[in-house]
Amino acid sequence: MAMNVYEAIAARRTLRDFASRPIDDWLLRRILEAGMRAPTNNHLREWHFVRVDDPRQRERLVRGFLEERTEGELRELLDGWKMADERQYAMYLDAVPKQGSMILGAGALLVPCFGSRGSLLGEKKSLHELNAFASMWAVLENILVAAASEGIFGVTKIISTPEETAHVRDTLAIPGDYEMPCYLALGYPRDDVVWLEQVPIDVDERIHVDRWSGRPRAGSR
Repeated sequence: MAMNVYEAIAARRTLRDFASRPIDDWLLRRILEAGMRAPTNNHLREWHFVRVDDPRQRERLVRGFLEERTEGELRELLDGWKMADERQYAMYLDAVPKQGSMILGAGALLVPCFGSRGSLLGEKKSLHELNAFASMWAVLENILVAAASEGIFGVTKIISTPEETAHVRDTLAIPGDYEMPCYLALGYPRDDVVWLEQVPIDVDERIHVDRWSGRPRAGSR
């Protein structure tokens, strides 16, 4: 039985441990079509995806960002970030070492691209100037929810530095008037995958009525 939209949103989880099972072309196309239903900042839908199937191309991309760390070095890095929540710490402890393997092993690897006027990392004067960037993330969330409804899960890896951006652009021959916010890895979960605990949220504690006046009362409307 197909999931309804609320079930699909609830099912969406971040996955970094992929089974060696490809995603059928027709199904990947259907998932991407759902992404393209997202709202767009300028009504032009200037969105493209580079699908990276060649293992050698994936290896080239990984070489552009991968930094090997021992567990001790990783813990030292995370300790420097001063994370107070144990679940957040566990997520990063699990995630950082898998940034390369999740890209190499994904059933489908995509690099989303959006039309951009000027450098995304240049000096910005208002949030309005990030509208194209925000629209791309709406596309990505549509994709992740649609994928979850099909039993497919994924993860994004931010393309975080100018050097990494230049490496991705050069490797994949992406035009200069398009920006790439992240990698998007999709696939089926391995049989032995362990889903880490997410930080629970009580929506009643996050709703403020008329003004932000401190912590709302549980159950308030």
